Amino acid sequence: MRLRPFSLLLALCLVLTAPLACARRADHCWVCDREIHPQVRAALTLGDGKKVSACCPRCALHYLEEPSHAVRDIRVTDYASEVSLPLERAFLVEGSDETPCIQHPPITDETRTPTHICYDRCMPSLIAFKDASAARAFMDDHGGTLRSPGAPPAAAGEPAAAPEASPATR
Repeated sequence: MRLRPFSLLLALCLVLTAPLACARRADHCWVCDREIHPQVRAALTLGDGKKVSACCPRCALHYLEEPSHAVRDIRVTDYASEVSLPLERAFLVEGSDETPCIQHPPITDETRTPTHICYDRCMPSLIAFKDASAARAFMDDHGGTLRSPGAPPAAAGEPAAAPEASPATR
């Protein structure tokens, strides 16, 4: 069987591009290198204008903790619609049972009892919403504490502002 030049070119292209398709990986956080889930993506515009992605609003805020890290803007993703909005206009649900960044199996001790995680940079979870009603509906199912726009969680070591109580504690 004799291959025509076009068929040969097509076969060659398929052979050469197949490894590239297999090597493609999901977007990863510029700050911590975790996989980015579209519903909780955060975008940072750095001081030099470079735009980078973070896995979640919490990770983006952790980046700000270092005094040498200049950030012009942080945008977060509305969990309900995946629309981007400025961090200062987002309703944030902190500490819900929804933890998209944490995908590892529970760590157990020798008796197979799950151990408590003392620190994870993306915990407690921080999920953004553009509407308070969507945030409250989410809290009805997943718990957490609602923070109003302009009142993001304090950086590590700073006292936290008094958040709005979750529906379960009102």
